[in-house]
Amino acid sequence: MDKPSLPGFYVPLERVICFDDFDSGLNGWVPLSPNFRQDKFDYFPSQRRHIDWGTPMLSNGTFAYLGSHGSAAGTYSMKVPTRPVAAPAEQLPAAGSLGIALKRLTLPKDRFLKFEMMFALKAEQDRPSIGDNDIRAFGFTWDIQDSEKRYFIGVRFMNAANGVTQQRWQYLQASEGTDEEWGELGESAVGHDPDGGPAKKIFIRRGLGSEHLGKRYSDGSGDGFVDVPGGSQELCYNETADKINWHYMSLTIDLFARQYVSLSCLNKVFDLRGIEATLVDPYPRINQLLNPLLWVESDTNRRAFLFVDSVLISSEGDK
Repeated sequence: MDKPSLPGFYVPLERVICFDDFDSGLNGWVPLSPNFRQDKFDYFPSQRRHIDWGTPMLSNGTFAYLGSHGSAAGTYSMKVPTRPVAAPAEQLPAAGSLGIALKRLTLPKDRFLKFEMMFALKAEQDRPSIGDNDIRAFGFTWDIQDSEKRYFIGVRFMNAANGVTQQRWQYLQASEGTDEEWGELGESAVGHDPDGGPAKKIFIRRGLGSEHLGKRYSDGSGDGFVDVPGGSQELCYNETADKINWHYMSLTIDLFARQYVSLSCLNKVFDLRGIEATLVDPYPRINQLLNPLLWVESDTNRRAFLFVDSVLISSEGDK
């Protein structure tokens, strides 16, 4: 695929996998839907709360006072919303307090993989107050399964916890502990035995689903996240509740080593080389999975919005 004409922020790798500016639709970005049991038309009980996660939608950035912002490059962006609910920062997210969008792809043959986007954050303009601390966090995650391992690798911007400003970057990496402590014990998918025996039960392993699982703490830390060294950063939220400003960010990873490479946002670049993802054994039926996830979480009973424009995913060989 030829490299598209891009705003000057973007620095793609050698091969562009996809470029989504959302003016022509959601381009394959869908909500995180629960897994069906298959023996009957019903969800696995452990998956049922996924029904309440906010779903992606097209938006022209309309606010009560200003009117429509449009997007960073065009008319529409993808808006990922939460519902107006939240749990305390030291608890697992309340049903509906997360909005999640993902795209279902498969792995390229290249070694390096880069995700780039323009984004903006805002709380719903439904009451007086700016709302900057009504947004707990937003994040980007790769859900990857190669021929040997499955892993989540990504970053989260921890904005506020229990109303207290945090504003720091974290990378996904699970602490030591058990699958039971991770917080989701029930079956999550249809079992499988390659030798033809009884199907083995499938459930979420420690390190997967970091956006909504793992023990959490009141200061915005958690068992699934590690603070990026020197990762404090103040984003441009704007001075009033009806204005948004677009930010650039990118994350580069090494698929061969299953490691982070670098995170970039605005004027900061964080060197993450050598940091490894948390690995689990592969799951049935998802060989060569490559799913990008974007998500946002509310810190109060107020809807939080992540606006995303011009997502660019690119890859490059072993150099």
